[in-house]
Amino acid sequence: MELRRLAQFLEDDEEAFAEMLEQKNNKDILAKQKQTESTLQKAIARNDEVAKLYERLYEDNVNGKVTDEWFMQLSYKYEVERMELKEKITALREKLISIGAMKSNKDHFIGAVRKFMEMQMLTAPLLRELIDHIDVHQIEGIGKNRTQRIVIHYRFVGIVETPAVPKKEHIKLDTRQGVAVEYIQGIATA
Repeated sequence: MELRRLAQFLEDDEEAFAEMLEQKNNKDILAKQKQTESTLQKAIARNDEVAKLYERLYEDNVNGKVTDEWFMQLSYKYEVERMELKEKITALREKLISIGAMKSNKDHFIGAVRKFMEMQMLTAPLLRELIDHIDVHQIEGIGKNRTQRIVIHYRFVGIVETPAVPKKEHIKLDTRQGVAVEYIQGIATA
């Protein structure tokens, strides 16, 4: 039902759909980029600080202020931390590169939704192309008032919040005897 709504929104107003994805993508990308850059700067600063601490420790050992045993323990600790920081810095730089590539993901997503529009039946390969993962939350309520929140994370763009559907347009299906499913659009809070 959610995929049908996305396809209908794309078909009705492709420019608005593309603009919505662009705004969402830019907001998400900027937030991820800013957080990653901040973490990277902290890791680089700590790496420089550990290098200076190691130099001071070496000088203190040479001057006899620190015993050889103490020097070995601390130098090992600093070396382990520097190796971890080096790996972290490399991973963060790679993440920044991948964040830069995310800017073109809007076009990939629109293409996948178009494929969905052309198909008569939803297939597993198309689902894998469109959807990254789905969060299924605990059932809330009792009896007819039971609800279950499901959040779809789309490949390339994450969570997509399309314009709200009026109550009269909510889709309701009888899936099996005694079980009715109603699609109610909500705002994702993942």
